[in-house]
Amino acid sequence: MIQFNVSQLKLSCAGETYPALEHIPAMQRRRLSAIAKLALNSAIECLAEQQVDYIVWASQYGDEHKTYKILEDVLQDITPSPTQFSTSVHNAVAGLYSILCQDATPSTSLCADWSEALIEAYVYLKTMAPTGRALVIYYDEPLPQVYVEHQNFNGFALATLVDLTSPNMALDETQLLQVEPKYLDALSFYNFCGQSTQQSCGIWSKI
Repeated sequence: MIQFNVSQLKLSCAGETYPALEHIPAMQRRRLSAIAKLALNSAIECLAEQQVDYIVWASQYGDEHKTYKILEDVLQDITPSPTQFSTSVHNAVAGLYSILCQDATPSTSLCADWSEALIEAYVYLKTMAPTGRALVIYYDEPLPQVYVEHQNFNGFALATLVDLTSPNMALDETQLLQVEPKYLDALSFYNFCGQSTQQSCGIWSKI
């Protein structure tokens, strides 16, 4: 069993307002994609100007709409925009956060589900900063409809702070399953945390 403390759980959903982004200049804010706005809003709200030692950004699809637009341009013999390309890669949101928030905290970007992202944070804290804290953000939105894997769900981002003191959550890593699509893992965890009477759910249990 892996034990840690999770706190400041913040969920942002597509179609909502993003109050945490108000400090970002309007011109830069308008250039952010929908999924970037979700991820940054949850991350900034979760941090609430606190400091962490590590940040884990996780997503299954990332900003696939930008990648698809680039592919369309190539097929039409249009030179893809360098800006579009640079913000379409899987670690683009992490880079945007670092630049816009002037935060040089070490981070990693994963194609992973929520549980895997929390394990990544746990391993870092256990080996590099036992008394520190990590920020974990999972974000996803539906793939363009042209993809066979397209599923119609509401884009969202979920963030939390993780530390190893006073554990309130346990994860049975021996029972870790590959959840497809990966976004379901984050939503299941969020719903589980909101159930005051439910003490266990799949690989998770409350302490």
